Amino acid sequence: MSRKWQVLVAVGIAAVLLISLIPGCAPTAPEEAPPEGAKPTYHWRWADINPEDSSSVESDKRVIQEINEKSNGRIVIDLYPGQALGDWIENCGELRRGTIEMTNVCLPTDYDPRINVVYCPLLTTSWEEAKAAYSSPDGWLYGLLDDLMMGTGIKLLGTWPMGFGCCSFAKNLPPSPMDPDVDKNMKMRIWPCKSAELWASRMGYTPTPVAWAELFTAMQTGVVDTEVGGTPYLNWAHIRDVSKYLIWYKDHMEAWFFMISKQVWDGLSAEDQKIIADACAREAMGRFEAAEVEDLEYLQEFRDYGTEVLIPTEAEMKKMQDAIRSDVWPQLVDVVGSDIVDYVIANA
Repeated sequence: MSRKWQVLVAVGIAAVLLISLIPGCAPTAPEEAPPEGAKPTYHWRWADINPEDSSSVESDKRVIQEINEKSNGRIVIDLYPGQALGDWIENCGELRRGTIEMTNVCLPTDYDPRINVVYCPLLTTSWEEAKAAYSSPDGWLYGLLDDLMMGTGIKLLGTWPMGFGCCSFAKNLPPSPMDPDVDKNMKMRIWPCKSAELWASRMGYTPTPVAWAELFTAMQTGVVDTEVGGTPYLNWAHIRDVSKYLIWYKDHMEAWFFMISKQVWDGLSAEDQKIIADACAREAMGRFEAAEVEDLEYLQEFRDYGTEVLIPTEAEMKKMQDAIRSDVWPQLVDVVGSDIVDYVIANA
């Protein structure tokens, strides 16, 4: 190479080096997943009370995988099923504090009594009615619930319906189980919820608070005779061995929700919020149809297992609805406020 060309090459290399030192002028590498072994930007915990093989856990896994992929590995979420991080009330408490970042479970009423509206008894008794009320983002009840939960420190990300409520009985059926005007002489487990307490009382049961995690033992030892707060699947997964009879009252819609800690949500970029919201919305979209099928499947599982399953007739359901709506719903005014009760009556 001639002396002239050597000088030109050296000058060119020097120019490239100088340009690379100027901020904003260096070539920018495309955004990629963190290199192997690098720490993610966020590393979260997701709690689910159901067993590993449940539909809710399978849904959780799909949402978690999509969030991880769409964030290029910046958001990593560890899933803890089977009450590994406590029961659903404990999970929601930690969610509010930000010590658990996400979960898929039903709504607690401890932090704002107005949230009792989600469990308003016999609010919906068909899947068409349930979808109109609870589906996200357009259900007539969903927007109200999202606003109320934000005030407690929890952000809703989509409805995941578990199914319609049923009640298991450990030893005997009560007299006239479908008649709200007959005293049942039985103790019914309820969760901390005024709506559940009022429903149990009006149906002739004695409401008795028991944590879900302690329910199996409570029914086995006679602390309570029956329970409210589960669906066909939940009763099957958790208490089938102490369920001699089961009544599919459809007393409430067990609506679960994808949820995230509000303080965690508020600290995210708009881009990351969209990734998480889109993943939850996509998974929630088809859940109503799947839940309808699942309810019927687990009612049959109980029959095959030797449990006697009772379902109210149309006439029996009508009598229960009339009693609950005339006697229980007005009592909820003191709990959720007259404006919310009026809103429910106008839309239900």
